[in-house]
Amino acid sequence: MQKEIEIHLDGTWLFRGVTSARYGLVPTIGRARGGTSFLPQEQEIFAQFRRESIPMLSSRPVDMWEWLALAQHYGIPTRLLDWSESPYVSLFFAIWGNDDEDAGIYIAPRPLEARDLGADPFAVKEVAFFYPGYVTPRLVSQRGLFTIHPDPEATYRPPGITQIIIDKATKMDFRRKLDTLGFHHASIFPDLDGLSRRLVALQGFRLMPRPPFQGPPGGDGTPSRVQRVSTETEIPKTKINPRDPQKGQWGLLPRRNGWALTAKVREIEQDWYQTNLLLTSETEKKLTGKVVFYLHDSFKNPIRKISPKDGKAELKTWSYGAFTVGAMIEQDGTTLELDLAELEGAPKRFREQ
Repeated sequence: MQKEIEIHLDGTWLFRGVTSARYGLVPTIGRARGGTSFLPQEQEIFAQFRRESIPMLSSRPVDMWEWLALAQHYGIPTRLLDWSESPYVSLFFAIWGNDDEDAGIYIAPRPLEARDLGADPFAVKEVAFFYPGYVTPRLVSQRGLFTIHPDPEATYRPPGITQIIIDKATKMDFRRKLDTLGFHHASIFPDLDGLSRRLVALQGFRLMPRPPFQGPPGGDGTPSRVQRVSTETEIPKTKINPRDPQKGQWGLLPRRNGWALTAKVREIEQDWYQTNLLLTSETEKKLTGKVVFYLHDSFKNPIRKISPKDGKAELKTWSYGAFTVGAMIEQDGTTLELDLAELEGAPKRFREQ
């Protein structure tokens, strides 16, 4: 993982940690909660926050952008996504808060900065990032910024985005190592709450058994100190998400290089669905080579090689719920990825299972 991060340290990338690798890049206001969307109440919730928070503020935000950033910071569902310029801050947020699932770090190209923000953040037409003018100590320490999304229900999938999967079994080890590097609750949340949480975490580290050293011995038969430091600071390798094994493995994009991977889903009986996968050309070039489809590992034959017919490759599958499909076009090596849980028009129950 260290090598994958190092190539993105030129200042043109943003990082976002998620406690579950299943989570997509959808702003909080666009996420359904128990099958219910808050999006119709977005303006109402935001207006109520602005009205009722005034007595609690030492200084009032100067415009709607500062209000929106403040609301996001304190947990109001908004059309913003939090990002950091630091991969280690993002790693911190990925590994704290959920020990039951693999975590993830998204690495996305930095979009154009919204230099002329205008008066109304709800009038923005394209995804853009901005540094909030209403700065809190936490935001500074987290090297934080936001992207604003005009369609908050749409999953953000810019070209070039990647996701690194972090095995849940390595989270505790990551926490200890990040603390040693200075990325802990007291530095990420520079207040009494952050200090208290870090002191509790330190006690947990001291009680945690240290992994046995496996490096080569030194000249006197004892472990070499140099080798010990090198071994213990090695970052664990990434792994495939076992719940959705094709997720993040094929570039995250259903369209690339003039090719498109699409799907249609219909319910054929209760909780049993037929999915028609289709790979076609969106340009004048014709599909002539075979297409390899990669399905969920629970399928009897999860890898299917399909020959094109009439310039397209089609595959029918049957399942009880959604999964991610990967595709590789042998003709030019292009890879595509389609998450059926995000497929517009698919039955709601299919997408949620």
